[in-house]
Amino acid sequence: MGKVTLELTEPEMRDLAEVCAMALTVLGQAMPDGRNPRADAWHKLLVEIVKAGRTVPGIARDMELNPDCGYWFFKRPYVENAFYSDVIDEYRDSVFWEELVGRLATRTLMEYYGQEAVESLSPEERTARVAAMEKTLWKEVSRYGVDRLMFMLAPEES
Repeated sequence: MGKVTLELTEPEMRDLAEVCAMALTVLGQAMPDGRNPRADAWHKLLVEIVKAGRTVPGIARDMELNPDCGYWFFKRPYVENAFYSDVIDEYRDSVFWEELVGRLATRTLMEYYGQEAVESLSPEERTARVAAMEKTLWKEVSRYGVDRLMFMLAPEES
């Protein structure tokens, strides 16, 4: 297969470079060890697309050869105000709350009914009970955040 050529306006190229910067950020956090050939291929492609952004004068002024990662990337002040940073922050927040509520619901179910009883439920019944508990917990954390959550630690852990 031959090469593909894209014609993008400057705003489109900026958006594409930001999408790639976002993907590089996520990839670097999700698979930092560099042992996955597919992740390595993605990384290489993403770096090339971001680097192509610097050929556009309006985008180049917001980029630098980043000493931390060793390739062309957006300057820190730009990253701090970029839309993709907002997207990543929102994603992290949503994942945090979903994980917290899901794990609390499962834990509460285990504490209330006991592990054996919960494990004896059908997958559908367990899912239904966890979902009901999650709904209640979502109301709680939506209204109060973590202010009313209590964590009990063993004396040797505190």
